[in-house]
Amino acid sequence: MKMIPEQYTHKNKAKSARTDLVLLSCLALSVSCLMPLSALAVEGISQSPVDLQADTLAHDEATQTVTASGNVVMVQDGRTLKADKVTYDLGNDTVTAHGNVEFTDVNGDRHLADDVKFNDSMKNGFVEGLKTSLSDGSRFTAKTGKHEGGMTTTMKDATYTPCEPCKEDPSKPPLWQIRASEVKHDKEDKTISYENARFEWMGVPLAYLPYFEHPDGTEKRKSGFLTPSAGYKSDLGLFVETSYYWSIAPEKDATFGIIAMTKQAPVATGEWRQRWADAALEMQGSLTYSDYRDRDDDDESERQDEDVRGHIFANALWNINQEWRAGTEINLSSDDQYLRQYDFETEDDDVLESQIFLERFSGRNYAVGRLLAFQDLRVDEEKVDQPDVLPEIQASFIGEPGAMPLIGGRWSLEGSALGLRREADSGQDMNRLGLGVGWQRRLVTDFGLVSVLNANARTETYHISDRDDQSGDGSEARAFASFDAKTSYPVARNFGNYQVVIEPLASITLSPDIDQDDGIPNEDSQDVQIDALNIFEANRFPGLDRVEDQSHVTYGVRTGLYAMDGSYGDIFLGQSQRLDEDDNPFVQGSGLEEDQSDFVGQVSGRYKNDYSLDYRFQLNNDDLAAQRHEVDASANFESFTISTRYLFAKSLEGTEIEETREQIENGASYYINDQWRVRGTARHDLGEDPGLRDATVGVDYFGQCFTWSVTGRRNLTEDTSGDNGTEVLFRIGLKNLGEFETSGLSLSDRKSSSEDDE
Repeated sequence: MKMIPEQYTHKNKAKSARTDLVLLSCLALSVSCLMPLSALAVEGISQSPVDLQADTLAHDEATQTVTASGNVVMVQDGRTLKADKVTYDLGNDTVTAHGNVEFTDVNGDRHLADDVKFNDSMKNGFVEGLKTSLSDGSRFTAKTGKHEGGMTTTMKDATYTPCEPCKEDPSKPPLWQIRASEVKHDKEDKTISYENARFEWMGVPLAYLPYFEHPDGTEKRKSGFLTPSAGYKSDLGLFVETSYYWSIAPEKDATFGIIAMTKQAPVATGEWRQRWADAALEMQGSLTYSDYRDRDDDDESERQDEDVRGHIFANALWNINQEWRAGTEINLSSDDQYLRQYDFETEDDDVLESQIFLERFSGRNYAVGRLLAFQDLRVDEEKVDQPDVLPEIQASFIGEPGAMPLIGGRWSLEGSALGLRREADSGQDMNRLGLGVGWQRRLVTDFGLVSVLNANARTETYHISDRDDQSGDGSEARAFASFDAKTSYPVARNFGNYQVVIEPLASITLSPDIDQDDGIPNEDSQDVQIDALNIFEANRFPGLDRVEDQSHVTYGVRTGLYAMDGSYGDIFLGQSQRLDEDDNPFVQGSGLEEDQSDFVGQVSGRYKNDYSLDYRFQLNNDDLAAQRHEVDASANFESFTISTRYLFAKSLEGTEIEETREQIENGASYYINDQWRVRGTARHDLGEDPGLRDATVGVDYFGQCFTWSVTGRRNLTEDTSGDNGTEVLFRIGLKNLGEFETSGLSLSDRKSSSEDDE
């Protein structure tokens, strides 16, 4: 047992209750340490426990002070103080530290100083020669500093930088820093503010601000100005975009901004986001006053007078309860060119969709009702009135497997209602009611043959107004039934770390011959193309307006190699054969217009997330001539990443695809080192009007506290489309000041980064 060192002395043998506690705590801790160490646990005036350790410890009972020397460590309320010498005034709850002082706050901030004086459980204090490292790696220096309430530190003649010091020469100025006569760090407000601030780049002053404030990096959402971006676009001129982020509350925020340009009037932008316990709302929009070019009846561009222009995107979702959900989505633009001209991106640049919907979920059952409206932005196409959907209702009910008596399997019931409305004299209106029943059963034999049986019956009733064929108003009805049996025989064999699977497939669909020219309009079954995904479907028509009548068989084979590490290779080939040569309902180019369909296939694979390939094809049945090729491929060689996307597709009769399409888009990025990357993409049209359509090049710098990128883009399309032009965009990011997402990329990070770029 280790006794209390002799250096611990009592100058007054008459001990108070406080001193007795000090002695007992010291004795208890010293006995347990088994080293030449004194430990002290006391109750200060603040009633917060204090743990103190040192090589030597002296207690002056008369002055109620404890002096610790040598490797002093003092802990109170989660705060730690280390120093060569510490004097603790028990009566005034004051700590004075000298020599190699290191103070660590409850949030991990680390402060180094020459001399420190603290009181009130080390919440208040004064320091000289301060050097601070925040928990996120940022650093302060100051001649003097004052710590108040455990939440605010005020520093004089101070600097701030999030940049790491130079490893070869730590005294060298950082890449950038802010120097000010006074710097205040408010931990409660999570901000750092400056008075008489100077922004220095590698030690050289570049800008002066009498007052400046930014987040301290400990909070993701903080009000303030976002880092501006700048660039050039041929039809806008030079532009600068700046915005202010307003963190209103934990559940809502807003952003307000402006885009200033040399060739057009400024554009005001805004965004609002808010969440409730069961709902969410997000809105964004813009507004300006400018002129633009539009297309007339002769497809020639003409200048439109200045007018108010803008857009609004909004979506809301309300989870009413566990079974019901409602929502709305609004997407509107003032004109066809606005979104393209000002680069406000949408999921679909051709047609904007707005809707309001109500959904219900219950086990296997689902129902939805919605109202939809569309805005056609295709400026280089003949205008076609997009019908409003008023309303669309769908309901699907599915029974449990094995619930059907006698025959087994499961039942299904589907109902639908659709109303299409166009403007007067712009096309036909249609109302459709549909009802379908079905049965499905899955069978597996003892020797591995897998079969899926489907029986379906449907009926649709139509009422059409203002028919396109000018045959007048009318009503039509149709009933249709089919039976489908699909069989496969998967065979698998394991070879150590991989498995080989071969699966022949075949199906037969039986259905009656119906009159396809029955006056029923075709609104949702126009884009028909056979591929590897739908060739085994009983009805290859999308939508409900058209059905595939008569009978057909389908056959194919799938084979693959699947490794334990996630790598795989998969090949599929299939074809379909109609059993009746008459009345083929499919259009030319669909791949199903002849009794024997075109061959379709897919080759896909991936190797360790480094190499991927997805190749889909359609070959003519007679001479194997190419009808469609689609390729998506990428390769990652650590520093170098390449990707390609290729499309070749023949025209499709009776649709808007009136000409053969052929395009290729290639992209590449190369990491020169962990901080520099160059990248580029190019898209070429190889069809009837060949040429480069657009190209993008960019350079990125990823620093520990500074990011920088420049992107140049050239679009070569029709002037009337609003896409033709040149654009240069420049962005910078300063850590904790905005536009900063990473503190550097390693080789292992490049794979995910390159995938995001694609």
